[in-house]
Amino acid sequence: MAATILDLIALAQLTPSTYETLLPPEKMGNAANIAYGGCAMAVGINAACLSVGPSYRLYSALGSYLGPALTDRILQVHVRPIRDTRTFATRLVKVSQLQDSGKPRPCMTFLADFQVPEPASLMTFSTPPGMPYTPRSRTLPLAEQNQKLVTLGAVSPALLAQHDVLFQLGARFFDFHESPESVFSQNLRGMAKHATTSQDDRAVYDKTSAGFLRCKAPLVTHGQQMAALAFVADAALSFLPMGHASMSLTDAAACSSLDFALRIFGNEVRVGPEQEDELFREMKTVVGAVGRTYSEARFWNGKGDMVANMTQQCILRPWPPKEKRKETIATVKL
Repeated sequence: MAATILDLIALAQLTPSTYETLLPPEKMGNAANIAYGGCAMAVGINAACLSVGPSYRLYSALGSYLGPALTDRILQVHVRPIRDTRTFATRLVKVSQLQDSGKPRPCMTFLADFQVPEPASLMTFSTPPGMPYTPRSRTLPLAEQNQKLVTLGAVSPALLAQHDVLFQLGARFFDFHESPESVFSQNLRGMAKHATTSQDDRAVYDKTSAGFLRCKAPLVTHGQQMAALAFVADAALSFLPMGHASMSLTDAAACSSLDFALRIFGNEVRVGPEQEDELFREMKTVVGAVGRTYSEARFWNGKGDMVANMTQQCILRPWPPKEKRKETIATVKL
C-alpha cells in the first residue's frame, strides 16, 4: 500500500511519452477489486505535468472514465503532445492497465491544458460558498466528528467501522475537518440514511456538504500539487445525490462517474500539509435525470479565493423493479 499520496502517484518514465506507476491503485468506497477513480486521475495529471516545461501551470483537465481500474496491477500512462506555444500547452492523456492477455485496457482519457502565468489580470473576483459555515477552529477532525455520531446514537459502532474501512484511503492521505452544517457530517457520508440533518427542509439540489482539507504529505512540484487536488476533487461526487436524498449506496444498481471537468483558477494552488495550504471544499448536486446525475465540488483557499472546481456527470441506475436489492456495495464504483 502507498504510505502517502506521493507513493501512489510516483512514476517511472519508460519513453518520452509513456510512464507507469510504481504501485497499483487502491480502492475507496468499494469492497470489490476496483480502484478509486481519483487514483487514475491523479497519476495521469502528474504525468501530464511532467511532460511540460516548469513555467506552465495546469488550468483544466477534461475527460471521461472509460472503465474501472483494478487494484492488482499498476497503471500505465501515455501522454501525447497536442499543442506547444509560448503561452499554452495541451496534452492528450490515456491511462490504462494491461489485461491478463497482455493487451492494454483503457481506464481514462482526458485533455490537460496548461498556460504560462499572465503578467496581470483585468478582473479578479470569485463566488463565495453558498452558505455560512463554522470556522475551522471550531470544527472537529473527521474521526472525532464521526465518533460523535455514535455517541449521539445516530450511527452504530458497526456502521462506523464499515465506513472507516471503505474510506480509509482518503483518511490515510488527507486530514479532513468537516463543517457541522454539512449533510455528510451528520449522516456519515450518506451511510446513515435515516439520520436527521439540519438541511432536511431543503430540496436535494439546495443541500451542501463541506469542510476543510489538507494533504498529509509534503508536496513540492506543481504536478504533485495538482495530482493531490485531483485525487480529492474526484471524491464523493458520484454518490453525493444519494447521500443528500437520504439514500445509501445499496439503493442504486450502479453508481459511477462518467466524465469530469477539473478547472484550476490560480497559478500556485496548494493543498499540502501546511496551515496556509488548507482548502475549503463545498459539494452540491445540480441535476438528476435519465439515469444520470450532475454534481459539483468547489474549493477556496484561506484568503477566500475560489481556486478550483470539479464537475462530474455520473451514472445512477435504479434496481430493476422486481430484483431484490443486494445489501452490499461490492459492485458500486465511486
